[in-house]
Amino acid sequence: MKTSARLFLVGIYCALALGVLMPTPFSSADDHKDGKKHFQKYDGKKGDWNLGDIVGRKRDKGNETTGQMVAWSLAAANLTVVISLLIRAIRRFAPISQDVKKSIWKFNSIQKKHLMRFHYVLNPLILAIAFLHWSLSRCASTSLPEWGLFMMSVIVALGVVLKFKLCPHTLLRRVYSAHTQPVLVLILVSMLVIGHLAVD
Repeated sequence: MKTSARLFLVGIYCALALGVLMPTPFSSADDHKDGKKHFQKYDGKKGDWNLGDIVGRKRDKGNETTGQMVAWSLAAANLTVVISLLIRAIRRFAPISQDVKKSIWKFNSIQKKHLMRFHYVLNPLILAIAFLHWSLSRCASTSLPEWGLFMMSVIVALGVVLKFKLCPHTLLRRVYSAHTQPVLVLILVSMLVIGHLAVD
């Protein structure tokens, strides 16, 4: 498949993913915002259940400290991947000389040599902190953060399988392809960002 065709497909997948995911949390958030006022009249007597507590934003509570830790740690641990992707895009699409391409490819090899070790070690630790963040938070407005956490777990698990070669050699290429799939990463980021915006 040609590069232009691949980019077109990636764009289609991203548009579909965002088109499906974006309306859900915001419509839920609007419903919960209105619902909080609507169900306030049921508050009062002991023993009365408040439906607003079940569906409203007053049940949404995020742990700021662990959330910030996860966000910044993810950015640091995956910086080498972002740099590598940018360099690949520059080498493939930018109108630069072969000497410049060789220089930036050499730089890419050096930065991967020194930074990929942090990528391998930190991401499983960050996943553990992400689970802690989830356990300390409450979100009744949307389930997108949970789906994002699940997808993050899958991507990290695939990375562990790759690093320690925990599957037959014939499957390693497929595992690598799934682990480095940009569409999955974009969907993951979309789920986490949109889900957290809905909670906030």
